Amino acid sequence: MATSADSMTERPTVWEFVKSELKPKGPVFTPFNVVTGFIIFGGLVLTVLRFWKGLGYVTNLNQSYPWGLWIGFDVMTGVAFAGGAYVITFVVYVLHAEKYHPIVRATVLNGFLSYVFYAGALTLDLGRPWHIINPIIGNKFGYNSILFLVAWHFLLYMISEALEFSPVVAEWLDLEKARRVLGKMTLAVVIFGVTLSSLHQSGLGALFLFSKPKLHPLWYTEFLPVLFFVS
Repeated sequence: MATSADSMTERPTVWEFVKSELKPKGPVFTPFNVVTGFIIFGGLVLTVLRFWKGLGYVTNLNQSYPWGLWIGFDVMTGVAFAGGAYVITFVVYVLHAEKYHPIVRATVLNGFLSYVFYAGALTLDLGRPWHIINPIIGNKFGYNSILFLVAWHFLLYMISEALEFSPVVAEWLDLEKARRVLGKMTLAVVIFGVTLSSLHQSGLGALFLFSKPKLHPLWYTEFLPVLFFVS
């Protein structure tokens, strides 16, 4: 008689799991895949041109207009994708709205991946991406710089979201003790992450205080950091 352990299907290794997920589940050359393939190819070409010819070559930016309209689209879409984790974890773990608990895992994973991809996009957004470490270590900016504050908020919030999702990884790896320990940390990590995200947004608002000549008088106010925080 086979034991229960023998009858259970062996858990695949990480490499086997990745291969099974990457294996096409249906036709490859669908209209959606073809259009997506052209978009990815175009993005790769622009990425090569960006590092070869410079940021201005592919964005038409200059020293007078260093951000452009594209940064608004970049930030707003990124916040829309990543902000769900901020809201849902706060509502579920702090306000105890349990009816939203089934979507916590997917939302946190989506938020974490959004921040990871956004961090990768920063290497394309920055004029000198090899200096990306400077705001984090305070080099050339100083520890009182708003960029130093925003960089650390961004980095720590990514770590917070990774910790929020880590119980799922521990569960998949059958690390029950680690899952229990990480699960007990969830509430503290959520509160820490919500605080970081709120301060991060107010810090971004403070950056606009240094760009008064580039802002329309209708939009400029010394309360911009407060408005970013409450919104």
